[in-house]
Amino acid sequence: MLPPNAVSGKRRQRGAAAAGRAALCALWLCGLALAAQAKGAADADASQALREKDVRRAEQVLAKLRLLDDAGAARPDAAGFRSHTRKLYPGLFVTVADLRPSDLKTDLDTAVFLYAEVGRAWPAAAEAAADCEGERRDIYLPLCRGLRGGTSLELLLSKARLHAAWAGAAVRAYRGAGDAASAGALAEMKAARANDLLIAARVVEELRPLEAAVELPTSLADYQERRALSKVSPERLDAQLAEALARAGALLRWMPRSPAFYSLRGAWRSYGDGLFWFRKVRRSQSMVVSADDFGPDPLRDFGRDPEQVGYAVSVNWRAAIKYTRLAEQSLSAAR
Repeated sequence: MLPPNAVSGKRRQRGAAAAGRAALCALWLCGLALAAQAKGAADADASQALREKDVRRAEQVLAKLRLLDDAGAARPDAAGFRSHTRKLYPGLFVTVADLRPSDLKTDLDTAVFLYAEVGRAWPAAAEAAADCEGERRDIYLPLCRGLRGGTSLELLLSKARLHAAWAGAAVRAYRGAGDAASAGALAEMKAARANDLLIAARVVEELRPLEAAVELPTSLADYQERRALSKVSPERLDAQLAEALARAGALLRWMPRSPAFYSLRGAWRSYGDGLFWFRKVRRSQSMVVSADDFGPDPLRDFGRDPEQVGYAVSVNWRAAIKYTRLAEQSLSAAR
């Protein structure tokens, strides 16, 4: 298994915050104009794809999430909250994974992830002030501002409660409830789903041009013959990948855990893994041709054969293209 990609480290996260912020703001400026068009894709009844067994499982998950929320609201220490999560995870992930794709599953999956994130982020998030600047403007920014100087931990809990509340409203709608609170929650969820499509489409726009820049040898023998991984200069490809991944990563953090999200995250990670090893290959090759470079060979540190690593780069990029196509299919189906 390949090590975690380098672009997911602190340097890339800082790059995402800086390089992605302008793109995010631009997205929302145009999003208001496009939301009416995208809303039609999310206007279907939230319960239309639900099955009775899915709803029963959802009710079980929601009951367990309420236990976690109560534990979080009680503000125990980190060890105390994690003791609760250890009893419920990974079982919650497994249960949600078995549900048929729907808005209900998207919100349950997102809530389950966020409550798990509370346990992972504690206690650091309990001491850090919530940073509202980079939050998604339609749903998360109002939550953040409503905390009035609250902590990152409180913001995580608020996000988790929001998605759990939407899932609960979908369950109640399936059961025939017609109360105003459920109707209002469903309306909020549908509006958010419309904007989810805009964000996902923007991520595709960031990743799709990379296909024209990377070289995809058909086999290890093909790579050994041509040693080509880029259709542009290596320096240009490195910069293009890093910039696109920073912007796409910032957008992905706004998305709920829908089918499109998982495909786009797979593409983002695959391009990132490819970039990580692409840099190692470039460094190793530069040492071969430069008699003045006496530093350690980065591939030798990993015990990897340079030619196999070079081909693995293209395998990662081929997977990224496949995931991008899957995301486009998800978006087409949603429309």
